[in-house]
Amino acid sequence: MSSESSLPWLLYGAYGFTGRLLAEEAVRRGHRPILAGRDPERVRAIGEELACPVRVFSLDDSDALAAGLEGVRAVLNAAGPFIYTAPPLLAMAIEKGVHYLDITGEVPVFEMVFALDHDARARGVALLPGIGMDVIPTDAVAALLAERLPTADRLDLALRSGGTPSAGTLRTIVHHLKDGLLVRREGKLGRANPGRREFLRRVGFGPGREGGVRPVAPYTWGDLSTAFRTTGIENITCYMARSRREVRLLPWVLPVLRLLFALGPVRRIAERRIAAGPPGPDAETRKTARTRVWGRVRDAEGRSASIGLETMEGYRFTGEAGVRALEALLARPALVGALTPARAFGARWVLDLPETRLVETEAEA
Repeated sequence: MSSESSLPWLLYGAYGFTGRLLAEEAVRRGHRPILAGRDPERVRAIGEELACPVRVFSLDDSDALAAGLEGVRAVLNAAGPFIYTAPPLLAMAIEKGVHYLDITGEVPVFEMVFALDHDARARGVALLPGIGMDVIPTDAVAALLAERLPTADRLDLALRSGGTPSAGTLRTIVHHLKDGLLVRREGKLGRANPGRREFLRRVGFGPGREGGVRPVAPYTWGDLSTAFRTTGIENITCYMARSRREVRLLPWVLPVLRLLFALGPVRRIAERRIAAGPPGPDAETRKTARTRVWGRVRDAEGRSASIGLETMEGYRFTGEAGVRALEALLARPALVGALTPARAFGARWVLDLPETRLVETEAEA
């Protein structure tokens, strides 16, 4: 019988836009993962292209799913929306003693994963969601800030991302628009109106062309779940850099979108339009665009600390960081239970990733 360390790992959703980036990066780094998905033609095509073994199975067939995870050490889920794909993969991974990782940014999925901590520990497996742009860099910033100000009780995180969202990301946004804006207050997740006065309207992302003071809007980001577990800070708001017009209109538009996208026919129309568009940012954009993260913590005494971080374009980051996170997890057999990236690898692990560095930020934002 093969030792656990010699077992292969499996990438589910390998032929999607981000799944392909992960597969290509894995092969570039010397891996031969099992490439998997439910579409036989597409799975076999990418398997032949990258000279990797393949498995074809659907997640709604429990027998096929059990066979699909047979003899693997870890499964990396790149098939979204994860609210649909994570539950069956998580359940089967825990049952079979297989480590689970994914690239989700969906708050309900993170909450689901953390609720399985006890089960994962009992089976000796690690559950590590959010090993891409969601949420490796922002989780690191949150952890670094908590180290600088251990008394912090409020955390604000903002992201300015170059490039455009992939079709998969857009489909996920469409699915969750009905949930509205989420924040964490006193440790609890809750809905909020983006027009509330408490929210920031501008953030200073640091020097250079990628930085500057930018308009931001509150945004539902996975850090509402992960940063809470990483830092213990009970009041968290996440932001995204947007145009001034979008920031101004969001309080009026979001309630309407929530009602519209609660309707199945509206979501299906939107999904068809997304499918007819480009799969994601092109190679040149992925090569040249940059991402900035800004974070700030405050405590009850009025003390504060802020940090900025710069890294590569988001989808390129996910491809490169996701594979490295899987490598790091497999190199640490003691890691078990539901984890965040910073809890698994430490706050400064992100700085070992390519083209990633801390930047100075404005004192006020």
